[in-house]
Amino acid sequence: MRKIIKVVLVFIGLAVVGFGVYAYKLRSLAHEGNDLFEQRCLNVNPFLIGYKNSFLEMADVINNPENYEEGSGIGVFENYIWQMGIYLEEENKWLEAQSAYINRWDFQLFEPWYIKQAAEYQIKMYEGYRDDARYMLEIYNAGGATEELTTKFNEARDRRDKYSELYFTFGNEATEIFDLRKFLVIIPAPNGCTEENMTIPDTSGSIDWEEDIEPTPNPAILDPDSVS
Repeated sequence: MRKIIKVVLVFIGLAVVGFGVYAYKLRSLAHEGNDLFEQRCLNVNPFLIGYKNSFLEMADVINNPENYEEGSGIGVFENYIWQMGIYLEEENKWLEAQSAYINRWDFQLFEPWYIKQAAEYQIKMYEGYRDDARYMLEIYNAGGATEELTTKFNEARDRRDKYSELYFTFGNEATEIFDLRKFLVIIPAPNGCTEENMTIPDTSGSIDWEEDIEPTPNPAILDPDSVS
């Protein structure tokens, strides 16, 4: 009888230790994921948001030239290109860190399936944002859109839109999943993430393109005398 009690106690002890380790790993992974997302809010999103806001300013110059002095949009255009370039550098750094995090053995072993699914959608979404900017910048550097670059740009934008919808739809659905493990990882949102640096402007349809204007970033659109 005593042996049975000892065996039961050993199993209970192992179960308690195992649960403790599992709970610890879930919380440590959650904190690490929170820290990574805070770095995104602080280092990546400001440039993503900044270049999109510059595009909206540039769009207003193009759509309403009567409201601006000739050439006044060049500064906006230069800021647009500069922030896009910085964004690409920071996005690549973040995607590398995030990819290493979600592909680690402990993330794959301990995280619930819906967290892993959301992480996959999220990283594909931001890869779409990255590639959208990347090919736009390549089009600018090439002096115009080639058939190959246009195909790559359109594919990147489609991918961005597809995974954005999947990520946010699935995220809402995941909040409804009942899982007691959620109570183990209740942590506050990162302090560095605010509405200001998490709201990405929608620039689609912001320019009313004329037939004689290429839908490609080009300073000549804003000031014909700025390029030869």
